[in-house]
Amino acid sequence: MQITLTAKVKILPTPEQIDSLRQTLRAYRLASDYLSKLVFEEKIPSRTKLHQLMYRELRSAFSLRSQMAQSVMRTVIARYKSLVGNGHLWTFVRFKKPELDLVWRRDYLLTQRMFSINTLQGRIKVPYESKGMDLTSLPQM
Repeated sequence: MQITLTAKVKILPTPEQIDSLRQTLRAYRLASDYLSKLVFEEKIPSRTKLHQLMYRELRSAFSLRSQMAQSVMRTVIARYKSLVGNGHLWTFVRFKKPELDLVWRRDYLLTQRMFSINTLQGRIKVPYESKGMDLTSLPQM
């Protein structure tokens, strides 16, 4: 049996880390919008086909790390599948707000002391607050 834990933590980044996180969020949003336009126009429903067509371009054009490029494709395809699955007409999906789909152990790690997250510039380690959470069972970094 697998248990999923959803937690909200407040990260406490330095000004340099804030800049790195903003750049990463912006690149992810721009890449998502770019890919969404292609999916909308070409009606590409398959992540495999999308990967073959766009993976290298996403990495080079938006400076995305490997896992981020995969996440962009997964996010965009999921939005279109949700659109169709909910009975809506095929319309262009826009990505206006900053977002980042994170994969545990690939994009981020959470330990008792640090939140480690992947950015365009590489992995950064940021202290965080976890009010009301018992994190004693998490591994040390």
